[in-house]
Amino acid sequence: MIGILKDSYKLSLLVATAFLASVLVSGYFLYTLPHEVTQNGGFGGVLAKTYIATAFSFILGGTALYLALRSQREVVVYRDRTIDADKTDKTAADETKTTITLDGVTSALQQAGNEKDRLTNFLEVVCKQLEAGRGALYLAGQRDETKIVELKGGYALNISENSTISFDFGEGLVGQCAVTKSALYVDDVPDGYIKIISGLGSASPRFLLIAPIVKGEELKGVLEIASFSAITKDQRRFIEESIQLLSEKI
Repeated sequence: MIGILKDSYKLSLLVATAFLASVLVSGYFLYTLPHEVTQNGGFGGVLAKTYIATAFSFILGGTALYLALRSQREVVVYRDRTIDADKTDKTAADETKTTITLDGVTSALQQAGNEKDRLTNFLEVVCKQLEAGRGALYLAGQRDETKIVELKGGYALNISENSTISFDFGEGLVGQCAVTKSALYVDDVPDGYIKIISGLGSASPRFLLIAPIVKGEELKGVLEIASFSAITKDQRRFIEESIQLLSEKI
């Protein structure tokens, strides 16, 4: 019963039903009025009963009408909110849509004449499709008895071609990625952080993705992408699929 009182729609149905019943009762009283007057010899008690029933019917009718209108307004408001929610969901879905494809990556890898061109073309295509600020590609190697990853290709890097940048396994984020063979995503890069430990020059993008390049169980290298906007799930999937294509060409 309490649940019905809290639900305006159900309550309006209940009051409307009571109103219909009261109308029938009032009609019955009006129908029997002549007989009651003749039998009782006066109007007093008979009219009082009829007036009360009629007044009660009007009260119930007004209440039912009010509840019905309020329920209708609530339905309209709910519908408007639902439409707004649908629009919001649609907008969010549209924003997450992407036009990035693997066609450019495949073409870049196929057309390259040597490994240096292959890495450079790969980075350029990936960074442009992601609208990334900077990119770096490291290949796994060894210096003396130490495992390292060394920079072999870059996109928009502020370094000279003769510069050598490398990380020992476990050193910095790039070296950590090489050890764990797991992707790292940083979504709040502090100013100067990339310059210190990642080798991406003096720019300070807010978002950084570092992903391993693995063929089978062997680490072939590390890809580093720095962006001034968040890297979406679709973009990360694109990077993973691009890396798989690249791993077959290294």
